[in-house]
Amino acid sequence: MSYAVNSYDEWTALREVIVGTPYHLDYHLDTSFQLFFHENIQDPSNQGVFGRIKPSNRLRDECEEDLQAFIGILQDRGIVVRRPEPVTTVPTVQTPYWTAPAGHALMSRDPFLVIGEEIIETSPQVRARYFEGEMYKELFTEYFERGARWTVAPRSRLLDRNFDHSYVEHLGYAGEIPQSPFYEIMFDGAQVMRLGTDLIFNVANENHAMGARWLARHLGPDYRVHTVRVADNHIDGKILPLRPGMLLIRDTVDLSALPKELRSWDVIRYEWLERPVEVEQDGIPFLASQSIGINVLSLDEKHVVVQDMQIPLMRDLERAGFTPIPCRWRHGRSLGGGFHCITLDINREGGMESYL
Repeated sequence: MSYAVNSYDEWTALREVIVGTPYHLDYHLDTSFQLFFHENIQDPSNQGVFGRIKPSNRLRDECEEDLQAFIGILQDRGIVVRRPEPVTTVPTVQTPYWTAPAGHALMSRDPFLVIGEEIIETSPQVRARYFEGEMYKELFTEYFERGARWTVAPRSRLLDRNFDHSYVEHLGYAGEIPQSPFYEIMFDGAQVMRLGTDLIFNVANENHAMGARWLARHLGPDYRVHTVRVADNHIDGKILPLRPGMLLIRDTVDLSALPKELRSWDVIRYEWLERPVEVEQDGIPFLASQSIGINVLSLDEKHVVVQDMQIPLMRDLERAGFTPIPCRWRHGRSLGGGFHCITLDINREGGMESYL
């Protein structure tokens, strides 16, 4: 039987994928933004460029040009590519508690999590992204009509007192910390690494821990949700599984922090480039780290799309038996992600298998 939505892992042959849309970049330096991007805000190159972020048309146009080349690579391999609804204006996100300019819809990996035949809308952590799922509504309705399950996780009110500040406190957070906190569920899809029936969930604070507990209860006994602490938020900036038994991993990650079953897997350590992956900020802060090149997309167990300037990484992939497919990606740090971040796997050939 063929399913409209079928994705259990990060490496089996990709059949259909959603690629995000960079119609604008407009953020608001509120509590949610400061907490989520705290580590990157501290980057010396970012001093003096925060506030309302309005990039030039050049950055947006070059991003779209790179995206079209990326989409061409996917389509040439027979992969169906879908896009969220385009938006030409910047709407204001408003709830009874706060307002913020809406964020872009480029990072499709973040607000959703596909587990098997189910699309889960996750619980946003940044106010500007609260209604980002609206741009995917017609796509998801189509998948629902074709048999997919569709779930929306509980959403926090994103009041200041709902955020757990403990992680950023240890990093020198200087903002005000509410005296009477009331934590609520917050998590992104990019915090979860999918290994069939085993899900590795990065947890850095109590908001994330509540999300991991919710996901484990929601999925039930057929899945195991393992919690790790290797990043501030998204795990795919630190670790990506390339095939069963093989991990691509940052040099800063301690393998002992992983579930014991993963520690025996072979490892490719991501080698940092000696030169910056992005120099011209054009008034835009870097929302991702210099190691953005680790954020690759596996098309199958052999072929991996890689930022074209990542020569050491491509060399290491070839040595491990992979075929890297280079693609230009000029503004990954400014945009906040790489090829894994900007995509949402809808259909892969894999099934519900146990790899641990």
